[in-house]
Amino acid sequence: MAVKKFNCGQPAGKTSNRNNVFSQRIGYYLSGFTEGEGSFNVSLINRHKDYKHGWKVSLSFNISQKDDTIPRLFKRVLNCGTIRYRKDGICYFEVRRVKDLVEVVIPFFKRFPLISKSKKKVFDIFCQLVQIVNKKQHLKKKGIEEILRLRDLIKVGRKRKYSKEEILNSY
Repeated sequence: MAVKKFNCGQPAGKTSNRNNVFSQRIGYYLSGFTEGEGSFNVSLINRHKDYKHGWKVSLSFNISQKDDTIPRLFKRVLNCGTIRYRKDGICYFEVRRVKDLVEVVIPFFKRFPLISKSKKKVFDIFCQLVQIVNKKQHLKKKGIEEILRLRDLIKVGRKRKYSKEEILNSY
């Protein structure tokens, strides 16, 4: 049986190149959007009732907007994370799974780097935090001490719920 060939008037290479350029533009757009609206977070949550050492280390990357267009674009491009709608109408995209942070979020921002010194510094600290948790070093006191040291390098606009001393004294 003979195979019919169709000529659409365009070599296949041009189509994939055009898609690649589009993907790059979206990647740089999302990276730039993160500069202003994104955050890389670390929280220590009191779990003395059900955690051996009493503290859960929670890492997350998130963005939020009134309109859900950009959060949905992040979800589609990164292919991980969750979208939630708060009561005040804000759409919230968040990635919390360590595996997704290691395999998707960090490589994305290494491919499409952040530009501002302050956001890049926070991202670099976040990468170190993710590495500690991914290697399960946070399950030892030395690992928690390092997490708290790094957490203190990230400036937040509010008072932290638990102080470094409070966490270490109850670990």
